[in-house]
Amino acid sequence: MKNKFSSGSPTKGASIGGVEAAAKIMNLVKADMANTILAGISDRDEDLATEIQDNMFKFDTLAAMDNRAIQAILRKVSQDQLAKALKGVDDSTQQKFLINMSRRAQERLLDDIHDLTSIKATDIEMAQKNITRTARKLADSGDIVLAIRRDEFV
Repeated sequence: MKNKFSSGSPTKGASIGGVEAAAKIMNLVKADMANTILAGISDRDEDLATEIQDNMFKFDTLAAMDNRAIQAILRKVSQDQLAKALKGVDDSTQQKFLINMSRRAQERLLDDIHDLTSIKATDIEMAQKNITRTARKLADSGDIVLAIRRDEFV
């Protein structure tokens, strides 16, 4: 190994972890430390910091939140965004949002979801990211507490 490095021969770097691993690590540290680290990353590469944040809190993670937090999120997102985001999720995630709405709002949302027949996966993903970003803003302001599934990490 010493000869390889001293000879000046090119070596390939190894990629370890990536954005998903960084997001998992950030979920394990205290919120203030994570915010400090993300601020430092953002100073160097804002897109990377945003990508890590997007992987820290995925849309289906929101289903683990309490009902008051879901209601706060519902007040901040548009019906159109919510319909797109819920189009591509499992029933339990969809139900978490629906039970926090009035019967009339539920019916309207379900109709909107049903009407989305030819929606692109990228549109669904973008709507989900926008809602999770809204949730993060609410958490940063102290209005809600984001739930993190720590059992996913070893």
